[in-house]
Amino acid sequence: MKVIPWDGQPISSPGIYSGVPMEVYHSANLCVGPSVSSSGLRTIFTKSPMAFWVYSAMNPNRLEEPDKAAYIEGRATHHLVLGEAHFSRHFIARPEKYLGKDWDTRRNDCKEWLALAARNRLTVLKPGQVEMIKGMAGVLPWQKGLEDSGLANSPLVRAGALQGLIEHTIIAFDEETGLWLKSRPDVIPTDSRDFNDLKTGADVSDRAIAKALDDRRYDMQADLASLCLEQATGHRFDSFGFVFVEKSIPHPVNVIELDPDDLQAAAQDNRTALRVLARCLETGRWPGPAGQRGDAVTIKRSDWSRTRAADHRARLEQELENA
Repeated sequence: MKVIPWDGQPISSPGIYSGVPMEVYHSANLCVGPSVSSSGLRTIFTKSPMAFWVYSAMNPNRLEEPDKAAYIEGRATHHLVLGEAHFSRHFIARPEKYLGKDWDTRRNDCKEWLALAARNRLTVLKPGQVEMIKGMAGVLPWQKGLEDSGLANSPLVRAGALQGLIEHTIIAFDEETGLWLKSRPDVIPTDSRDFNDLKTGADVSDRAIAKALDDRRYDMQADLASLCLEQATGHRFDSFGFVFVEKSIPHPVNVIELDPDDLQAAAQDNRTALRVLARCLETGRWPGPAGQRGDAVTIKRSDWSRTRAADHRARLEQELENA
């Protein structure tokens, strides 16, 4: 598998690239033309082009996307578990006590500590987050001997489910729309074609994961990664798995595979989202969820809501009669 070291210039050919900083990956200058990732296509398809454009690096008037706690915890866990280098260059643990006193963000010395971390571009982790991240990694003392409590104790992870090229960028070009495609899987396996990606969540039961697949469309993410890999290497992924680890104690792990029929539908949804993006870039129009319809549309309540209200109304009427 050929890996191309990134030379610091906008990318102009498909391939697997190493050394691309995350801020460059998310920038408008990664490729010689407009590029889009899976998160962008999923936002366009499941929300709206407007929801994508307001934070897009291609938008000169974009808003700064908030660095949500869940995103911070996910990134830190990825660094720790996947063995990505230089954890201390990206993250710093906030002390519980500072200069002999309990931490208090209202104190000037604590404000100065936070300002220094910001100047050094360090993401601050609270003490509770550090403990959570270690638990998801599976390295806390109480997790010893507990199978599937934390990633280090998962048999599938120990067998190599998350081993390979870490945080490499795969670039492809879409001939139909003229857009560049980018994917950054957690791991690109070097001894198989099995896609595995790490996800953290509040609940990793089968039911919760099914809902997460519906809401976040991880099948679209997997399909785009496979499409990019095909241009880079001539081969698509053979299987698509996700390793979920729960944020709360006891940090269980659940590994799932995507259904082939869902992946076929995901390919169609990605194609539609690409066409929508190309049209929006051409026209400069970024519609919201209502699309470009000019008239109001009638939206009915659900059958469940109507039945529930009718039953409640009947009960209240019965109480009035008996009063």
